[in-house]
Amino acid sequence: MATKQERLALSFITGIALTAVGVRAVGVQRFDADVAKATRQAPDSGLAQRALAAQVAAVDSAARAPRRRKSGVKRPSLSLRQKAPTPSRGVAPTPPPRVDVNAATAQELETLPRVGPALAKRIVEWRDRHGPFSRLEELRHVRGIGPSTVRLLDSLVTFSGRPSPLDSEGTPSPAYHHESVF
Repeated sequence: MATKQERLALSFITGIALTAVGVRAVGVQRFDADVAKATRQAPDSGLAQRALAAQVAAVDSAARAPRRRKSGVKRPSLSLRQKAPTPSRGVAPTPPPRVDVNAATAQELETLPRVGPALAKRIVEWRDRHGPFSRLEELRHVRGIGPSTVRLLDSLVTFSGRPSPLDSEGTPSPAYHHESVF
């Protein structure tokens, strides 16, 4: 003899199964109605035509179903996306002005792609601690700037001032090495 809890569990599972059968039956009836409608539109057609009509009905049924996204993140609609302005004919677009990494403030550095407030602050701190940048590759010394960011910034930045006295290993560069007089 089953206990009360076992009977409740069995009745719950039975209820779930009956609900699933009911939902499936309603879906089948709706699909059958779509197939019947499609076959009515093509009377006296052969088996291939009826099969094609059934496939069209299935596609239409799937198209009516609400779409679900796995990520849960909504994409902006096309009307909300910003479109890049198209240059008028005969006029060459002017490139944006280059940012001087050695003279720019943190706010000016933030105008560069992939450079946010934290990275701009680290660039300024590195420049203050080690001296001005002399070439693009020296930006790699700043934490958060990798090879792809350097390639992206290549045409957007410039460097002013004297070359940095340190090479990539943190030792004096040969151009600044001189004998001590002491």
